[in-house]
This record gives sequence, structure tokens and C-alpha cells, in this order.
Amino acid sequence: MSYDLMNDMIDYIESNLTENIEYKKLARIVGVSEYSLKRIFLFLTGVSLSEYIRKRRLSKAYEELKMTNIKVIDLAMKYNYDSAISFARSFKSLFGVTPTECRKSDMKYKQFSVITLRKDDNTEHEINYEIKKFNKKSIYCFEAHEKNHDDLLFRIRELYKRLRENGIRDIFDKNGMYGISICDEVNDEYYYYVGSEIKLPCTKKMEIEQGTYAVFEVGVIDQKEITKIYDYIYNRFIKSTDYIILNKPEIELYTKDNCYLYIPIKDKQN
Repeated sequence: MSYDLMNDMIDYIESNLTENIEYKKLARIVGVSEYSLKRIFLFLTGVSLSEYIRKRRLSKAYEELKMTNIKVIDLAMKYNYDSAISFARSFKSLFGVTPTECRKSDMKYKQFSVITLRKDDNTEHEINYEIKKFNKKSIYCFEAHEKNHDDLLFRIRELYKRLRENGIRDIFDKNGMYGISICDEVNDEYYYYVGSEIKLPCTKKMEIEQGTYAVFEVGVIDQKEITKIYDYIYNRFIKSTDYIILNKPEIELYTKDNCYLYIPIKDKQN
């Protein structure tokens, strides 16, 4: 069985979420019977093929509820539900709220992302995130910058080491510490800032403009885990949504024992 053909089938599903998806067509793409396809898909992913399609449709519907003004009935028809009632029932079964409640709330959302099959793939396909408005904020920071991104990583490690040694890191931790990444595409330079809302001597004031962000909770303060979430965002999350990542500050907010990643986004349709 070819993983490439299975991924071709998954790409076909993603391109046809608003259409009637026939299992016969999917089976032909992979070159197996419908029965075999369903068994293989469940074995490889841990989710049934019908459940995968349902969750991907509802995931896309959730995005549109939060980012557009589309009517619930129109959204139901778009994603192949017979009525707004059946759509709302399925939506609430997955997310715990009705579509109307979802639109009005700031609830955390569990995205069911596009699956990409690899022989060694044991990655979870679900991840929590929220869509939030980030209000304009002044952050007082220390700066590191380089022309090369790999060199910037070295500068960042040096910066954090220096802040720990002089006790400033402890002050930042008590007041909520921010890590801010910016890419200057015009001059091809990379910047990283570490700071808080508390002004300290020798800090540089940075204004973060208001914007819409996808917010991911890492769960721990651990660079390896943070890197895993970034890898997910750029390799799965964006592929699974209609969002575009904007060239605006990416923000890491560190609390006592957690880290939140703020990714600036907009909807492709807007």
C-alpha cells in the first residue's frame, strides 16, 4: 500500500470538503476496495474515514464561524448537512457548544488537522487553540538580531543567559515575560525581543499593534516542546485551515509554568 497514494486521497478529501465525497472515488485513488480502504485508514490513523471527513468539515466550519459573518444555515448547506439542526447537533457533539454559542464565545477550540501519513508518524492530529484579538500593548525589551536565523538562535541563547545571570529574568518571570520574533523582509534581518510590561533600565520600548492571533498553549516551559508546537503550526495547522500567517510579531507569553504562542493570522477570504 502506497503512503503517497493515501496522501493523494487525503488531499482530494481536503479539496472537496464542501462536495459530496464518494468512497468509491477515494478507493480508486488508492487502488483498493472500499472495505480495504476503510480498514487501512482506521489502522493507520486511529480514526475512521467517515469520522475524519466529518471532523475536517466541522473544523473548517468552526473557522468560518469565527472569521466570517456567514449564516449558520448557509454553513450547514456548504458542508453537506441536510439542515441547520443536524449541523448544530453534530457541531455541539464535537465542540460542546452550538454554532451560535461558538460565534459569541472566546472558547478554546480543538482543531482536527489534515493528516499527513508517514511510516514513522505517531503525531497527534488534534490540538487546542483559540482565536483572540490582541490589544495594542507596550513591551519593554532587550533585543537580539542577526542576518542569519541560525545565528539569531545563538544570540537568543546568549541573551537569556545574560538575563538569568543579572537577575532580570526573575523580574520578567514575576510580571509575565514576552518573547517577540520579527522578520524584517526588506533588510533580510531577524529580531528577537525579551521583556515585560514593566519598564526597566536599558530596555527598549516596543509597541505591539492590535491584531488577530491564533493562540496555542504549550503546557510547559520547555524549548523542545515549544519547537514541536511551532513545527505543528507551520507544517499542519496552516495546511488544515484557511488562515494566512502574517509578517507581524509572533509572540511567546511565558507564565510561571506555561507558555502560550501567539501567531498573527488573517483569513484567506478577507
